[in-house]
Amino acid sequence: MNFSIRSKALWLIPCFALAGSAFVVRDAVANKGGQSFGAKLSEAQQQKLFEARKEWELSSADNRIAIINASQNCIDAAQTPEAFRNCKQKGRQSYRALKEQRRKKINATLKSMGLEPMQSHLKHGHRKGRANNQRIGAKLRTNQV
Repeated sequence: MNFSIRSKALWLIPCFALAGSAFVVRDAVANKGGQSFGAKLSEAQQQKLFEARKEWELSSADNRIAIINASQNCIDAAQTPEAFRNCKQKGRQSYRALKEQRRKKINATLKSMGLEPMQSHLKHGHRKGRANNQRIGAKLRTNQV
C-alpha cells in the first residue's frame, strides 16, 4: 500500500493529538499528588518555607554523615550476602527516619502558615522493585540446590 504525502500528513494529526494528551494527563497526575507551592504562596511565605528548609538541611548534615559512616563501617564488616543486605536495609531505614523528621519539621512550618501539610510517601511499606527482588531471589535459591 502506497500512501501519498497528504495521507501521511493526515495521519500525523491524530498522532500529535495523542502525544499531546499524554503530556496533559502526565502533568495532571503529577500535580494531583501534591501542592504546587510556588504559585500559591506569598513572597513572605516562600521566604519562611525557604528558611525552614535551609535550617533543616544544615542541622541534619551531621545526621546524614553519621548514617553514611555507619553504613560504610557495616558494609566493610559484612562477611555474607545477608549481612550486606542488612547493612543496606539499616541505611535505608535510617534515611527514611531522617526524611520523616524533615517532613514533620516542614509540616510544622506549613501549619504555622495555615497551609496544608505534606503527605507521607512511606505508606504501606511498599518499595520499588520488591517483587522483582523476590523473583530473582527465588531463582537463585532454586539454582543453588
